[in-house]
Parts: sequence; C-alpha cells; structure tokens
Amino acid sequence: MQAPTARGLAIQILRQLDQREGFSNRVLAGHLLAWSADLARRDRGLVTLLVYGVLRHRARLDALIDTFADRPQRLSARLRELLRVAAFELRELGRPAHVAISQAQAQRETFDPSGALRGLVQAVLAGIERGGAELDAKFAANFAVGKPLDALALRWSIPRWLAGRMLKQLGPERALARAQALAVPPPVDLRVDLSRTTAEAVAEAIRAADPRASVETVPGQPQALRVRGGGELHQHPLYHAGHFAVQGLGAQQAALALGPCPGEHVLDACCGMGTKTLQLAELMDRRGVLVAVDLSAERLDAQLELRQRGGLDVPGLELRSLQADLSQAELPGVDELRYDAILLDAPCTGLGNLGRHPELRWTCRYEDIAACAALQRSLLVRCIGRLRPGGRLVYAVCSLEPEEGPELVKAVAAEHGLHVELEQAWTPEQEATDGFYLARLRLS
Repeated sequence: MQAPTARGLAIQILRQLDQREGFSNRVLAGHLLAWSADLARRDRGLVTLLVYGVLRHRARLDALIDTFADRPQRLSARLRELLRVAAFELRELGRPAHVAISQAQAQRETFDPSGALRGLVQAVLAGIERGGAELDAKFAANFAVGKPLDALALRWSIPRWLAGRMLKQLGPERALARAQALAVPPPVDLRVDLSRTTAEAVAEAIRAADPRASVETVPGQPQALRVRGGGELHQHPLYHAGHFAVQGLGAQQAALALGPCPGEHVLDACCGMGTKTLQLAELMDRRGVLVAVDLSAERLDAQLELRQRGGLDVPGLELRSLQADLSQAELPGVDELRYDAILLDAPCTGLGNLGRHPELRWTCRYEDIAACAALQRSLLVRCIGRLRPGGRLVYAVCSLEPEEGPELVKAVAAEHGLHVELEQAWTPEQEATDGFYLARLRLS
C-alpha cells in the first residue's frame, strides 16, 4: 500500500474521529506508528498539527466553508474534511493560497480522478483566502454587540450548549478567556521522578536532544516541566529510564494533594494506564502497599511496561494491579484492607481537556454530565467505605463542570460525615493547563 501524504493521513484520522472511533491522541499515535517507516519527523509533526488544529477550530472552519460553498449541505464528509484541513492551513497557519489550494487539489484527486470537484474546491478555498479574515472578525465581533454565545460558538468553536453553560457560570469576559485559551495548542507537561534526578537535569537533556525545544520549570512545582517543540518525548532515553513521565500539570496535583507516605496502604482507584500509580509509588518512596484498580484490562496491561520503567518491582513495595468495578462492594483483592489514603481519579466528561482532547467538543453531550455524575457518586461512596478511620481520600476529575466537582463533593461529604480539607481547581485561562478539579476529604 502506498504511504499517504501528511495531509492525506490527517484527513484519514479526522474521518475516523468523526465516526467516534477513539480518543484523538490514541488514534493519532496508532496511525503515526503504523506509518513510522514512511513519514519523516517533519511530516509526523504536520499530521499532528493538522489533526488537532482542525478539531479545535472545526465549527469556525465549517462556517467559513459554508459561506463560500453553493450547496454546503451536499458536501460529502470526505470532501468537507479536506476543505477543513485546507481552510485551517489558510486561516491559522498562514499558508500561501497557491500552496494550500494545490495541496488540497492533490488530495481531491485521490477520490475524484475525473476532476468533477476541482472547481468547487478552488472556489471555496479562494473565497476563504479573500474573505476569511473579514468573516473571522465578524464572528469575533458578536461578543462586542451583545451576542457572546455566537462569538464563542462561531469564532472559538465551543459547542453552543457548552458555551451557554460557560457564560452562565463564568460571565462573558472569563468565558471568552477560557475559549481563547482552549484554542491554543497546550504544552507537553512532564513529571520528573525527583528520587532519581532533577527537573533541571531533564530539561538540559531535552534541550540537548533538540535545541529547538522550549523547556520551562514551573514555579512552586519542582517535579514539573513544560515543553514545547520537544518532539516525541516518549522516545527519549530518559523517559525509558523512568526519569520522567508525560502527565498534565493539573493531573499531577491529585497525588500531591493526597500525600501518600512510605509504609501506608494506598488505593489508586480508576488507575488507568498507571501514570498516577507511578507518581504515588514515587511519593511513597516505593515502600508500602499500593493497590491499583481499573475496570479496563487493556489499560491495566500498560502497567506491565510501567513497572519496569518506573522501578516498581522492589522489595519494599507491594504493588497489586487488579481489574475490578469499584462501584461494587466486597471485591476480592481490594476489600481485605482498609486504606490510609485513596486516590479516586473518577471517569468524567473530560470537558476540562478540550485543549488537549479537542474531539470532545464534538463527541460530548449535555446528557453526559448527569450520567458521569451518577457514576462518580457511586464510586465515591464505595471508596469512602474503604477508608480506615482518619483516612483521607482525594477525588479528582478533568472537568470543571459543577455537577462533577464541587456540587457532588459537597453533597456526598455531608451525607457521609466527611470533612472537606481542601478544594482546588486549575483552569486553562488562569494556569494555562487542562481544566482539573480535586477535593481532599477525611473520614473522622
């Protein structure tokens, strides 16, 4: 099979995501791995840029396309995706018109060899080149004329149902700031294992491997680095040596807030692929009992590699990885213990992650908030029952929706006699990170 071009592969990935076939990072990584022998690093970077860029700006790109297409409702899904990619290159990347249009025409020929669509592609993209800046300004101007919902939906590609919630909860100015922050590609955040090295040493190694990389430390976060342009950090030798993990800055805070101590019994509920499991083990100085539980066997399989990379097979640490539904009672391998500390990183809508997972703009629905809150309540109540007297629990979600965060925590804490010791939130507009909420509760 002939290797696709960068733009052709981006269109394939976007089509797959349109059909709701996975998270953007996993679908993208799978395709890049499959074509790793055929794509240069520069092309892999372009594929990533196009996929995430189109997803972040999709509603705006569609509005531009629909303005200049005679019958936009009759555009095929594949053709629309092609036009989105080209429109993104014109409006966000500043490509010269002849380059963006010629590349789009080359992609069109792969499914339109007769040339029936040539004129349509030319007309739409030439129209966007001529009038796109004026239209973007018009979309943004809705904010100043009392139509902030239209501005968020059209210029910043926030789904209208979510834009309405943002305006109600935050007010117009902060809602606009959040929408703008979510339109910017986020940095790659790293968590450094401070028992093995320092953040400064890792930063120097990344810069040495790629002088173009921007690497910054984070004030007040000695374990954290923020990287832009560092390439594929999962391939870096220090990653494989366990000196750092890739983890969002907001997500790093949950284990820090829990503060597990050496020798404690700790439960990592909904542990996923184990990034927080590794962080908990580091904070425990790799001493104690750590039980990592997830419903997905596939995610747990990833912990086999993590054990070796993270140096978790050591005499002082008893690490158990178990597949189980923590919303159920009396689970073998879990409920023989009462825990000093529990980290519940609960399944959620992920609506705090629209910068890093922009496909959620188009796959998440309003109804998902209530569905997630019901599951979160069940998990939280069950985990409270697994705490020893005086034990502590950190509840965390990568969502800033009140129903999934403070409203749920307040209600459950009152019902079960827990003290809320700490509540924190990180937001795209204030901390330049994913939206993340956590609360630390203590059982009296």
